[in-house]
Amino acid sequence: MTRSGRTLVASAIVYISPDDAKTDVILAAAVAVLGVRLRVFVASLPLYPRTGLAAAILDLVWIFALTALVPVLLARYRQDGAAAFGFSGGGGRIARGGGGIERAGGIGRGLVLAVPAVLIGAGFQAFGPIGGLGPLLGRLAGPVSTGSPIELVYAIGQVVLLSIGALVLVGFVATRAREGFPRSPETSLTQLIRTIGLGAVGVAFVGGLLGALTGGGSLVFALGNAVALAAILLLTDRMVPTRLSVPRTAIVAPVVVVVVGQVFATGGLFRGDLLGGLTAGALAAGVTIAIAALAQTRDGVMVALPLVVAAHFWPTCLSPLVLVGC
Repeated sequence: MTRSGRTLVASAIVYISPDDAKTDVILAAAVAVLGVRLRVFVASLPLYPRTGLAAAILDLVWIFALTALVPVLLARYRQDGAAAFGFSGGGGRIARGGGGIERAGGIGRGLVLAVPAVLIGAGFQAFGPIGGLGPLLGRLAGPVSTGSPIELVYAIGQVVLLSIGALVLVGFVATRAREGFPRSPETSLTQLIRTIGLGAVGVAFVGGLLGALTGGGSLVFALGNAVALAAILLLTDRMVPTRLSVPRTAIVAPVVVVVVGQVFATGGLFRGDLLGGLTAGALAAGVTIAIAALAQTRDGVMVALPLVVAAHFWPTCLSPLVLVGC
């Protein structure tokens, strides 16, 4: 896609105006942020199932509805393809300044990107109540210990839908924001990763430290999350080409969406847990930066697939999605 709104998908050309792209960003962001409150309201209704198979199915439906559904519907409405989400073969093949965007390194290097999330998630779970194979089983440890096939299928469904939702939502907002704000200044992608990313790491650590001092968290947990996030951003910085420049909104827009979503989910600025919301938002923002940055490369967000799977297989605070919690 060019700054004029042209997307190259195989041999087809899809034209998307900046106004349409901006509308897509707003709609996807609104559902992701406000939909969580709607879910809480609907779940509080008397006839809403809270246990059993029906509750599990509805929870999986909510995950898809609040993450991937709106981007998928908007992409189909615009007659757009994989390029709408920053997947390989779509949004990554863009010419800027006479040169093509370089490769991020493929899915193999994406496995390296997931290592910090795996280590921190498995490490925290090792101190959990299940023990044994718990650190290896991640989110599946509980269902395996109880022997419930329904719970096991539900846990697998959570990992799959949360991972897909994170990639689709962040990739879609990052891609559309690149075209929806034509006056956004072109900025070095590595500079955006370093400045916004380091800021996210700092806020996450300070917020976690303050939470630990006030009895609302663990210092080890705060430090571990901050170190893991810093490692993820460092690896991402090494994967993107140093000479690549993108509109600033391509990174800022998805970061704003996840931070606002986390703060809003904890009750807002004045009536909720602002410190907890900012801490969770900073951790989510860091991973969002990594996904959004990789969406600007030729290999696209698929490089981040191992990272998002790890972030949801081992429940931590590194997920971009409010639905995961922290």
